[in-house]
Amino acid sequence: MKKDGKLVDVEPVRLPSFGPLRPGKYILIFLITVILLAVFLLFFLPGIVKGGRYVTFTSSMSSVGVIIDGEYTGSTSGSNYFIESGSHEAEYIKNGITIGKETLEIDHPVFATLFIRRTQTVDIVPAQVEGLYESIFDSTLEGVVSYSAVLSYDETYNYPPLYTSYARDVSAIGIRDVSSDFHLLSSFVTTGEMLDDLKAAAAILDENGIKYSTADLTVLDSLISGNGENTDCTLLSPSGNAHYTSDGFYSYSGESFTMGVNGKVSIETMNTLPITVITSDFDLAQFYVTEYEYALFTKENPYWAKDNLETLIADGMADEYYLAGITLSTAYVSNLPVRNISWYAADAYCRWLSEKTGTEYRMPSEAEWYQAASSAEGRAYASSILSLDNGSHTSPLSMLGGLWEFTSSAYVPLSRIDGMTYDAGDLSQSDIIVKGGSYINDPSDISRETVGVMRREVCSDYTGLRLVRENI
Repeated sequence: MKKDGKLVDVEPVRLPSFGPLRPGKYILIFLITVILLAVFLLFFLPGIVKGGRYVTFTSSMSSVGVIIDGEYTGSTSGSNYFIESGSHEAEYIKNGITIGKETLEIDHPVFATLFIRRTQTVDIVPAQVEGLYESIFDSTLEGVVSYSAVLSYDETYNYPPLYTSYARDVSAIGIRDVSSDFHLLSSFVTTGEMLDDLKAAAAILDENGIKYSTADLTVLDSLISGNGENTDCTLLSPSGNAHYTSDGFYSYSGESFTMGVNGKVSIETMNTLPITVITSDFDLAQFYVTEYEYALFTKENPYWAKDNLETLIADGMADEYYLAGITLSTAYVSNLPVRNISWYAADAYCRWLSEKTGTEYRMPSEAEWYQAASSAEGRAYASSILSLDNGSHTSPLSMLGGLWEFTSSAYVPLSRIDGMTYDAGDLSQSDIIVKGGSYINDPSDISRETVGVMRREVCSDYTGLRLVRENI
């Protein structure tokens, strides 16, 4: 039989006392405090310390620049920009021109700004201000001139939407007629990417009821695809008559004739397709401008001196090869042709000589050069930069070979398809045409039809300057 057990008396366990509350309540209060502090730190403090909103700027125009309180922030083609709460002065620019100003009021949201982006959208309504359209056209033309020289694109070199951006911009500022300008822009299409962009831009202009004109799109399609037809133009050559004026010039009478040859319309042949041109009376120099003649120019115009190269490069007037390897001096006469000058330098020389003599001198147009080259047909290809006359004085020297020669003609890729010629002085964004080849070229590759293209600031050891004098 089991005996009844008796419990041993023990001292009750008592937790330490920290005031009137039980310890468990202190723990609960601590946990609640930690949670509230975490909520404050995560959900309120970031908004209190850094209040503001992420602002998205939009516009019907392409890539408008945004300046907030005098500092450039970004553009409409970028992402959201954080702007602190308060009043801010906003300025909107396009191609350096202010198209609008306003005061932005940004409030001060506080809750959960660390996790939730408080956003705001600002739509920029452009104002049509003086010079805005001209700057849009000029920048677009500069872009299509550059990209027309690129005949293929890859992942690292993409074609931007130049034509559609132009169409968006002119639509946004309310231009109603861009016929001549858009036609000129279309004359630089040389790839399928550019053609697709042009067609998309035409659709935008149609949608907005804007009047425009383009080069023949059917011809452009065949040009890009290589399925163009053969031209069948009656070719009228220049007469080739030249009269030596005894002071180093040959005189030519104005004519109407055809430059170029018949062939299949394609990217490869577009520079030599036939085009009818008209010249007025002019005199062309027998030979190139010499180093001595150019030295006289730089002596009176130190801006164009070789020791001012850094400034010329900064101004975009020449590249680093300006007068490279050329030593100019007025102390002795050098009859070597001046080389390594830019088109801008050649133009400056012509204007200086005109002012100094009172007779207008300039570079020949492509048509004038072509007419003079016709008078030199049969002369041997010049295999050096110096070419001596045999005394016959039948035509200018070194029209083919010697040095490439600057012209006053702007290069527009599709100009011959449109039957147009362009003066370089009227189309400042374009490249320029050079003619005649140089002594390093293969004579079989150069003819009077050959069209060379140069950027205006480029200086080459294989390019020289021949003058035209207004017929006197």
